[in-house]
Amino acid sequence: MPTKVSVVVPTYAPGERIKGLVRSLEAQTLPTSEFEVIFVDDGSPDNTWKRLQGIRDSHDNVRIERIPNSGWPSRPRNVGLEMARGEYVLFMDHDDELYPHALEAGYAMAARTKADVLNGKETRTDQAKWALDIYTANMDNAIGRQDHHPLIPTNPHKLFRRALLMEHEIRFIEGRRVLWEDVFFNLDVARYAKVVSVMADTPFYHWVRGGRTASSSYTKDRAEYWRWVREIVLQTNEKLGDPELAGQHRLMLLHQYRSRVLGPLGPSLFQAPAPEFDAVRATVEDLVAHHIPDELDQYLTPTALGRAALVRAGRWDLLERLVDVDSGLVGISTATRVEWNAGSIEISAESRWSAAGGAPPAIRADGGRFVRDLPAEVAAALPPEALDMTAALDAARTTLGVRARDTGVTWLLPTDHHERRFDTIAGRPELVVTIAATLNPATAAFGHPLVERSWDVTARNELAGTINQRGLRTSYPTRSALHGGHIYIAYANKSGMLSLDVDQTNRSLSGSARPDPRRAESGDPAATGPRSRLGRRTHVVEFGLPFGAISTDEDTVIEGASTVGKGPARPARIVARRDGAWLESSLAQRPGRYPLSLSFHGRDIDSGLDVTVDRHGALTFARQRS
Repeated sequence: MPTKVSVVVPTYAPGERIKGLVRSLEAQTLPTSEFEVIFVDDGSPDNTWKRLQGIRDSHDNVRIERIPNSGWPSRPRNVGLEMARGEYVLFMDHDDELYPHALEAGYAMAARTKADVLNGKETRTDQAKWALDIYTANMDNAIGRQDHHPLIPTNPHKLFRRALLMEHEIRFIEGRRVLWEDVFFNLDVARYAKVVSVMADTPFYHWVRGGRTASSSYTKDRAEYWRWVREIVLQTNEKLGDPELAGQHRLMLLHQYRSRVLGPLGPSLFQAPAPEFDAVRATVEDLVAHHIPDELDQYLTPTALGRAALVRAGRWDLLERLVDVDSGLVGISTATRVEWNAGSIEISAESRWSAAGGAPPAIRADGGRFVRDLPAEVAAALPPEALDMTAALDAARTTLGVRARDTGVTWLLPTDHHERRFDTIAGRPELVVTIAATLNPATAAFGHPLVERSWDVTARNELAGTINQRGLRTSYPTRSALHGGHIYIAYANKSGMLSLDVDQTNRSLSGSARPDPRRAESGDPAATGPRSRLGRRTHVVEFGLPFGAISTDEDTVIEGASTVGKGPARPARIVARRDGAWLESSLAQRPGRYPLSLSFHGRDIDSGLDVTVDRHGALTFARQRS
């Protein structure tokens, strides 16, 4: 069959990290006959080549190549592209992973939309907030969207139509060390791509961040960093300078302006040695004076606009004071209500914004508006738009999400009823945002059920360009539910954050919604089996145990098993009744007291109860003795 996708993987001494990548490729739902994997080793000095030979020999769709060390992923990617036979090419890093449906769903959408590029939902191990504002909806063609450039994030973890790359000779810049080589690659793609599809409903790529990587070294050498930032700005203007690309040019240049030019102008810069500081200042001033038009400033938040205004005015002395005031801005969210209702968790929460040290942000009320509370000299040097925070505060929002603990996938939840108030703390107004959200496990994954089994609830807080996303604090007791054939347990994890357990992966129903031994039911005993030398018979008795407070629907039945003492495992089920959830099973035991254990979803669970069988077969349940 024709090869639909070529996966190109440059390798350099990956060690054990390559195992996760290989497992994720083996787990693809796209048949192996329809995609190929090309490993290009960049002259690894260890046993990588032998490892790759073993991978090739055990996989029919794997090819390998070895080249002299080039010092950067660009050369091996280019070699792999030349070798590729697929209609689309995906460039992976040797320690990343694909989600199981990535190639099948990604190719299907790309083929349907005739995409030049398929930008699939990506996650990062170390950032729950990563690119969530990019993957808000499926888009057949994102060219023309007004909020973000369609190729952001500008990495190579996408499906690129190989014919487009070959026709226009698009390649990665080669060299021993080329920072953001993928940005330059995507700038070339942006010049020619007519259709860029965005796939948001299916997880595509997992950027695994752990330990030291090449990109984590970018900021260690300021001269190198700013040399390449300058080159990105220049190339953005050159490659996207055609009038017909004006919209893309604005979005891409604005992204670089915000994130790579203004963003790094923080407190640490002013602590750098004088020669380093002077070099950065010269580069930034040249960029904003000659290569980044001041028309872009209208799209900046008040805090970013303040930085831009002082840079354009050459007032770095005031900029140092401004960034010191702005540092440490963070929103912390706490649940104020957690309840199950008709198969969904209804969550209310409030988010409080603070500056460094927990102090309220530097804001003050002024004649019915809110303005930045800055040193007089700094305030006098800023335009009114950089001082007035009224609109920014009114736009502050919190959105709850769920993040899979094992895979890192994050899904945002329907969140509404944003209300904002100001509490006075130490004479300053403290912004408080209150929200209500709904977590329906049957639809939370972009309309699909949550398939992973351990989820952490996160709060995404946004204010004036600052975004943080971290766990939702909670002090609420455990809330359990039985719905749609699944057991759901909402609980406070070890860090005091709200989590959701699916099908007793980390938590047990018997430990979270305790069985009530006082309301136990049992049938008439039937004595069977031979009489022992002590004259005791084995009794077979059916029983039912109600769980504690638990939300249920009446259609749920979950099959499992129960074991009493060392007796045989017997069929058991958890059933949703009108009066709650019940454990229904039976036992076959001689008189005595025995621990009751359960097995559901492939997991053995201690019920926390003992059952006593008297000589007539009557049952009594009690909490286990400590």
